[in-house]
Amino acid sequence: MQSEAKPFFKRKVCMACRICVDACPVSCIDTASSGTDRDPHGYPFLADEAACISCNQCAETCPVEAVVMQAAA
Repeated sequence: MQSEAKPFFKRKVCMACRICVDACPVSCIDTASSGTDRDPHGYPFLADEAACISCNQCAETCPVEAVVMQAAA
């Protein structure tokens, strides 16, 4: 049984590599650009919470541990 935890993205740690986006089997993670030269690709965020299956793939694949699973509020 999978947990009800959802991904939380730590922007200060994230390097906007999009590995978590590509790892998501249900494509519920997206990115948003801040519009600056320093952030051309954007930070990931949970775009569709209802679609998230709490599989933890995003957190497991993050090379800098910027994604953590947190219990839904």
